[in-house]
Amino acid sequence: MVSLQPGSTVYLEDRPRVVRAVRRVDRGFQVAIEGVGSREAAEEIRGSVVSVDERRPLGDGEFWPEDLTGLSVFDESGAPVGIVERVVFGPGQDRLVIATDDGARFEVPFVDALVPVVDTGARRIEINSIPGLIEPA
Repeated sequence: MVSLQPGSTVYLEDRPRVVRAVRRVDRGFQVAIEGVGSREAAEEIRGSVVSVDERRPLGDGEFWPEDLTGLSVFDESGAPVGIVERVVFGPGQDRLVIATDDGARFEVPFVDALVPVVDTGARRIEINSIPGLIEPA
């Protein structure tokens, strides 16, 4: 889901910088930026606003996290389950954090077998609620 690629330009607090490398980690991505060569230099830019001029085109079955957040979630029978609260990036697959009306939250691996329908136009996601899937996190 990331649009950063080595060699691309990003803006840190509106200052252009070039991406050297991108690596997926448990809680998202690590991005190496030219000119940031030490831990101390990285700490100085921690929390900076990072932006890009444009996003890469998405392929079939790809979505931006903010396009999924807020979508209504239904099970395969059409019964409402909850709302996508956020997307969590993981080393094996990304997960959808779904909040239910009663305040419970659970995560669903964002894979075709468990999330067969994503219709951003209709603001709807359908999940296959296998036993044990819909449980609070």
